[in-house]
Amino acid sequence: MESHELSPAGISPLAGPAPLRKGQTLELEISDLAYGGKALAKVEGLVVFVENALPGDRVLATIYRRRRQYAEARAQRILVPSSSRVPARCTHVPICGGCRFQDFDYPEQLRHKQTQVQDCLTHLGRLRAPVRPVLPAPKLFHYRNKMEYSFGRDESGRLTLGLHQRGFFDRPFDLERCHIATPVSSEIVAFTRAFALRESLPPYDLRRHSGLLRFLVVREGIRTGEVMVNIVASEPHEALKRLAADVRSAFPNVASVVLNLTRRKAQVAVGEEERVLAGAPSILERLGGLTFEISSNSFFQTNTEQADRLLEAALEALALRGGERVLDVYAGTGTFTLPIAKRATEVIGIESSEIAVRDGERNAARNEITNAVFWRGEALEVLRDRLGLGDRPSTAAIARPTIDAVLVDPPRAGLHAGVLSRLIHLGAPRLVYISCNPSTLGRDLGLFCESRYEVEWIQPVDMFPHTPHIECVAALRRVD
Repeated sequence: MESHELSPAGISPLAGPAPLRKGQTLELEISDLAYGGKALAKVEGLVVFVENALPGDRVLATIYRRRRQYAEARAQRILVPSSSRVPARCTHVPICGGCRFQDFDYPEQLRHKQTQVQDCLTHLGRLRAPVRPVLPAPKLFHYRNKMEYSFGRDESGRLTLGLHQRGFFDRPFDLERCHIATPVSSEIVAFTRAFALRESLPPYDLRRHSGLLRFLVVREGIRTGEVMVNIVASEPHEALKRLAADVRSAFPNVASVVLNLTRRKAQVAVGEEERVLAGAPSILERLGGLTFEISSNSFFQTNTEQADRLLEAALEALALRGGERVLDVYAGTGTFTLPIAKRATEVIGIESSEIAVRDGERNAARNEITNAVFWRGEALEVLRDRLGLGDRPSTAAIARPTIDAVLVDPPRAGLHAGVLSRLIHLGAPRLVYISCNPSTLGRDLGLFCESRYEVEWIQPVDMFPHTPHIECVAALRRVD
């Protein structure tokens, strides 16, 4: 295409000679996806991250941020659609910040996720490790067993309840139906919204820090059918007890309705105090042949079917023979700890959440598992105080490690540097790293492999179809 300056309409072609600037509109060819889900284009060697576009698209986009090494743009119109585009099932896709890739062919989603895992290992970890093909999800819709919905107001001041508009933390829109949540979840949203409007209950205002209703969290045991409704509010209110009773009457599978009270300014759907409004304080779910009790604030994998495959990969990586002592760091409610206990002599779960530890201990008792214990505390401190791994462990302390295998499942930020250092000094013969963030996985695996480990294989598992997220299981062994 011949280069020329901005036209009267404010549109420039792809290869215009003028430097990119904020507010400029131009045509872009989308070549790839960057980590995190933004589309990627290049203009005269400069990288441009583009929202609302897919690889293979030719779009009309407007620059909204310009930096020295890159620019960010938002696609205004698709001029030539990618051959990988498919019709989206959900009407909210254009504005929703959730499953933005519903209009992206699923095999292409998997291909890009596979590439991103490999790129993170290569560029961030400087590793050449075998990456197995991504395990695809058997269900592409209605696979999430937990969804968080936010209360807010629309432009007219009317209460809304739904998900956030893409790019805005304070603009929830009214949800009609979510196609990745279970069907009952969307029905409970509509029921709760109607009740709140009828009772004139005020939503919480993030800027004024006033109001009542903050979140609605719906969890469902996919294999038990039990449903939990969790209302997060800034204070108690008599109407919420009526809401709990009405929800249980309208939805027979609702086994638990709880109220989480929080007075914090942070937008987090976790309360400092929990009250049971109706039914039981928890629900049940089955995973890995075991039954788990799940409370409102405890972590549980949100895709039950794929969690089974994630567990299978983790057990394969541990390669247990029956006589091992295993350490499970960031154990949560024991979703990995307890299945491991069925194959080992002893399992120690390290977890900072008091609620999660309590659930883990109850789950062990429920499943008649006696060789699993939970140590409550921050991983850094527990490794130091309970296993004697100080800031400078001596070589004598690690000559004969008492731990035969370690499993870690850290949050998205990855392992704390001190935790990673202590695990290296612990020197367990086998180490399994479960990650929901390929970038921090690549970084941490690189550090493990600089010292005394090597990566045998990595298994990506697609827990979250139609999103840029991917879960991975990495199998490491100590190299003496």
